[in-house]
Amino acid sequence: MRTEKLISFDYAMKYILRDKSDYSIIEGFLSALLATAGYKPVKITALLESESNKDEARGKRIVADMVVEDTDGVNYIIEIERNEKYNFMHKACFSSSRVIVDSIGQSQNYLNIVKVIHISLLYFDLGGSSLYHGKTIFRDMDTNGGNKPLQLHLKQEDGSTTDLMDILPEYFVISIPAFHDEINQSIDEWLYMMKNEEIKDNFKEKYIKLAAERLSFLKMNLAQQTNYIRYKLEMVDVREEIRTAELKGKAEGKAEGKAEGKAEGKAEGKAEGKAEGVSFAVKRMFANNMSETDIAKILALSIDEVKSIIHVFK
Repeated sequence: MRTEKLISFDYAMKYILRDKSDYSIIEGFLSALLATAGYKPVKITALLESESNKDEARGKRIVADMVVEDTDGVNYIIEIERNEKYNFMHKACFSSSRVIVDSIGQSQNYLNIVKVIHISLLYFDLGGSSLYHGKTIFRDMDTNGGNKPLQLHLKQEDGSTTDLMDILPEYFVISIPAFHDEINQSIDEWLYMMKNEEIKDNFKEKYIKLAAERLSFLKMNLAQQTNYIRYKLEMVDVREEIRTAELKGKAEGKAEGKAEGKAEGKAEGKAEGKAEGVSFAVKRMFANNMSETDIAKILALSIDEVKSIIHVFK
């Protein structure tokens, strides 16, 4: 197994794999994922920067919006979003709806709507599988209907037909911590990389080794390493703030009032999250042979603070 650590895939998709020369890596992941629901391989034709993505809060969640085309020439809009909270399905519903509105612009010609596939990357365990797929199906509820799915087709000018029901959004939910580390199909190699930030030498996915090469932390320059560490710190901070605020806010809120307990829990959660995040960052950077001076400079710590953290995990 390769021991060289990779940067997180969501970060790579959001900030690094934005050039056409890197599309093949994202296309490899998307094709492996979509294949689990019977879709054909896809190619990215465009990355989208919609007006809704300019909203700061939403922009932090959205990893990428893109237009893809499969081997039959069918186009889809794919949105990838990362989530730390259990209201992820509400966000997925809102985001996919907003993408549809953005895609037709001012024309309001509903026949121009392109199917949206929304992918939620979850950084918490749902308590079950690591991969889920959902779509809307209309069934005949008449007594004699046999519970059959509704099928409606629209004939196009070129003579082809379109399944009208297939225009509705579909959803993939990936619970990264829940992945079982067993490789049974192509998508499992990508999920393994997402969870463990490394790959195995015997992985067979066409683009997985290219991804490992491109996403190596060691091959990033100092500025890129700095930006990545800050991103990871922010994500750890957000995750710990949510977890601690909910636990402490709920427990202490019963005794001291819900509002006071929630505020105190949020404050303590933020402090604990930052401390763990800094330790994580120092550990990662030191393991990748960065000097104590560079670590201190990037994280705005004193040399003594850096040495103290390194001493604990040595």
